[in-house]
Amino acid sequence: MDVDGKWAFMANLQWWEKDVDVSTVVAANPETDKAPQSTGDDFFYTGTGAVKLVKGCKSPDHARHLLYTSIVVDDPDLGDTAAMKKLANAFTEAVGKSDACA
Repeated sequence: MDVDGKWAFMANLQWWEKDVDVSTVVAANPETDKAPQSTGDDFFYTGTGAVKLVKGCKSPDHARHLLYTSIVVDDPDLGDTAAMKKLANAFTEAVGKSDACA
């Protein structure tokens, strides 16, 4: 999403091979590469970014992959870990119920 002509927010879906370590997924997302493990091995977040596994997601087009959501806010002054956690959980839950997970 652009705000006033500047990139401000991005939400993505990322299919990764099942054997890729979650630390690789986290490192590939710039706002979470230094994030502490947040809950379990499948959710990392900071005030400006999050990566979360979509548990139980299956797709015939991605049979050997796991789906992760990622969110990035491109303004460190807007960082809010509680809000990011809530947003990442809601986004990931919605993706899990979507056509992406048939």
